[in-house]
Amino acid sequence: MPEVWLRTNRRALLLGLILPALVALSGIFLLVAAWLEGWHWGFFVLAGAIIAGAAFLTGNILWLAAQPRLAFEPHWLLVYFEQNDPVRVPLEIVECFFLGQGPSNLPNLEGREPETSNVIVRLAERAKDWHHRDVKPALGHWCEGYITLRGAWCEPISGEALKHLNRRLAEAHRAQRAQAEVATADVAAGEVTQ
Repeated sequence: MPEVWLRTNRRALLLGLILPALVALSGIFLLVAAWLEGWHWGFFVLAGAIIAGAAFLTGNILWLAAQPRLAFEPHWLLVYFEQNDPVRVPLEIVECFFLGQGPSNLPNLEGREPETSNVIVRLAERAKDWHHRDVKPALGHWCEGYITLRGAWCEPISGEALKHLNRRLAEAHRAQRAQAEVATADVAAGEVTQ
């Protein structure tokens, strides 16, 4: 099970439950009206389809709210841009996290696009294969060795949150180096005994 380093913006996603709730209520209203008025069975089917669609939307939103934006598994930083699988970035090429500012990709307010604080992941310059990926623009940007996670879709980002991310990254790097040293020592010890 991956260790979650940065959660999604659950408040925004849970606000999205308003629409499925209204759709479900309209389906329930139609179901009750069809039953009380003795309408044709087709209205029961329609009401059931409306309620099922609302339940599907609700489940999808709740599933998205449970997904992290960044997570850690030994040797990997998991970056979630898609609903399915995360992008597994080798931990040894992740250098640091820092705070950025940029467009939120949300609707304009008072004629201006709102800005948001972003989490930026810097990757090693030597890792040319990891310098660009096509990702959903609403969720972030990945170009020139920098992964930008739009803050509108992350948990609230603060200086303390970034310190925690960098502290966990440093701990993971130390553990990975220690594991590599032990493996090297084991191989060297095995060669000596042969």
